[in-house]
Amino acid sequence: MANTKNQTPVTFEAPEGFADMPLAAATKAVAAWVVANPNVVIKPTEALAEGNLPPYIRKPTGKRATINYALNAPEGVTVRDFLQVAAMHGGGYTDLVAALQGGYSRSSKAWGKAYVTLQA
Repeated sequence: MANTKNQTPVTFEAPEGFADMPLAAATKAVAAWVVANPNVVIKPTEALAEGNLPPYIRKPTGKRATINYALNAPEGVTVRDFLQVAAMHGGGYTDLVAALQGGYSRSSKAWGKAYVTLQA
């Protein structure tokens, strides 16, 4: 068994043009990275204050709000746990990609700013 205690965490680096990728391509890029890096943890960035929603979520209720609240655990949440919560509310990788791209569409005022990081 490999010693993983002394390994430096690996952080997801968005490929060039990530914010301009079609949703399906961005989702595939994130999913491939998650598969290649087991035990990925989603951590909120400093831009996402504890207990708050990202600015691309307009109201504090509804399925997208519930899903995005799951992203805001100060200690982080595993991708697996996040996807379980998201699936219960009709979401999934799309919501994770939105947090990495700054919204669900390019018209979002927050577009291009990541509100979470992925660390393995």
